[in-house]
Amino acid sequence: MNILMKGFFYNGKGYAEGNRVLLHMLHRSGYNVKALPRDFNRERKIALTDKEYRYIRHLESTALTSNDIFLNRDVGFRMGARPDFRVNIGHTTFETDRIPADWVPILNKFDEVWVQCRFNIKTFRDSGVKVPLRFIPYFFDDKRYVLKGDEMQLPLREDSYKFLSVFQLCERKGYDLLIRAYLDEFGPKDDTALVIKVRGPDETPRLIRELEAHSKPASKRPTVHIVDRMMPTPELLSLYRACDAFVLPTRGEGWGRPIFEAMIMAMPTIATDWSGQAEYMNERNSYPVEVERLVRIKNNPDYAMYNGHKWAEPSVEDLRKKMRHVYEHRSEAKAVGKRALKELLEKYNMASVERKVKAELEKFRKR
Repeated sequence: MNILMKGFFYNGKGYAEGNRVLLHMLHRSGYNVKALPRDFNRERKIALTDKEYRYIRHLESTALTSNDIFLNRDVGFRMGARPDFRVNIGHTTFETDRIPADWVPILNKFDEVWVQCRFNIKTFRDSGVKVPLRFIPYFFDDKRYVLKGDEMQLPLREDSYKFLSVFQLCERKGYDLLIRAYLDEFGPKDDTALVIKVRGPDETPRLIRELEAHSKPASKRPTVHIVDRMMPTPELLSLYRACDAFVLPTRGEGWGRPIFEAMIMAMPTIATDWSGQAEYMNERNSYPVEVERLVRIKNNPDYAMYNGHKWAEPSVEDLRKKMRHVYEHRSEAKAVGKRALKELLEKYNMASVERKVKAELEKFRKR
């Protein structure tokens, strides 16, 4: 079958990373697949290796001999079914208790919609999506996530206990809660460091303002180190290896790529017990943070489409408690991280995800 796959491919964001893996998967499975990038030129080659770049460029030139399947993986409002293809499949995700109302008619024009978590099965259906919804877990190259390898050199004490957080700087990620909990809980007598990795230097001033606004005097604060740039996956994995635990008090996720990555890197992981990551997080393999309540979103400074929806408000008290526990019970935390690696690779390895994808596609061959 001939497949036209449209989406981001050339940047370092979650959609593009997943699209690259899915593109490989389709090609490897024997489908005649053509890549149709919607990247802006200025984003090309950011966070890609030369080999990845050449591979996508090669698949842009594929000649389709028939219009069998159009697969559009993107943010909902950017998507659109194509009537010139026999079958249209949309793949998207959302992080709150519903999807924007203007997404619903767009998604209902597809033959089916793929989502990454059962949380979205419910939120999409409750929002009015009528077409079949299929649960297809997150796409990642499990062969790349190896525990042994290069470790990023950080300007921190080698024996400091390093908490890592990776996110795009926006309110949804709960960075304000993270900074408050870390600075409240730890001090200079605790040999800790919080390593915060954001996407670029333009995000750093907002992060620094949040740090400076905390009431604790600078002399009594624990160490915070900021990494503000995009990275190819191999370099990002070297950052995971250089740190001891992962923490992200997010207010909502469609899957939680950095959370999942940390867990398959065997890091003890602390994250909010709500939304997409609840698909794979549990009390055995991680440290879920309690949710105080769901709150109505108002005047969101990052994305107006969230306004009027609800998302989680993680408990800062429980976040502090979980961070302190991991810091003081390191052997236990390592064992929890190893259990996460084992559980997630057994359940979400790419061979099993590839079988799910092929089963969904092959049912259309008879049409």
